[in-house]
Amino acid sequence: MANVRKIYTQNEQLLLYSQVEGICPLCTKPLYYEKIGKIYKKFELAHIYPLNPNSSEELLLKTEKKLSIDVNSLDNIIPLCLDCHEKFDKPRTVEEYRKLFQIKESLIKKSNIMNSYSLFNIEEEIREVLYRLDLDTGELIRLEYSALKVDEKSDVSLPPLLKKQIKNDIIEYFNFIKDIFKEIDKETPDKFNTLAMQIKGFYFKCKQTTRNQEEIFRSIVDWIHNKTGKYSLRACEIIASFFIQDCEVFS
Repeated sequence: MANVRKIYTQNEQLLLYSQVEGICPLCTKPLYYEKIGKIYKKFELAHIYPLNPNSSEELLLKTEKKLSIDVNSLDNIIPLCLDCHEKFDKPRTVEEYRKLFQIKESLIKKSNIMNSYSLFNIEEEIREVLYRLDLDTGELIRLEYSALKVDEKSDVSLPPLLKKQIKNDIIEYFNFIKDIFKEIDKETPDKFNTLAMQIKGFYFKCKQTTRNQEEIFRSIVDWIHNKTGKYSLRACEIIASFFIQDCEVFS
């Protein structure tokens, strides 16, 4: 029996649209257009695994993983611009299926982590550290290279360029940040330990969703960024690097 195409509600379409941040995940074209002051959608909802695969598609995708056993599940649906939807469907190839599968899988992981933002708080004092990182700090006391823990903790899922950035941030800023936390602890004892526990708690939540260290690092950065009112993305990256060196992140 053939599967019936589901009619998705406006809220479901909005959720899917937000998940891809309003752009086609294959070509990056905007999924809307404006005309006479009104906004119109410019996308179609594509089934990643086909709604009703023909015999050749069944054979082609026989050994491929699926995002859901229900082809109409939102996990198997992704908004595409009209051109990319046409190219993806005709003809469907294993390479294109795997590419869209991986894109959607990453989007699902990111959504799951973002949905947990509200469950994890972060102390207000983190803003002071971010603020001072954005100031002209003058000469920094560099951390000895031999003290780095990134090489011990990282695996192949952390890209070399990102690993290099994290190591450089630790070398440049670790002692500077540590001194700020010492000052904060003098005013409010154990504040650093509270912050460290919050960072570790969110890290372990991320780890339940993905083991990919790049995805985990980006998620921690985005979480700090959002929780501090989008203060400074670069400073949030430095803070995340600090906690990789100082606590159980990536352990």
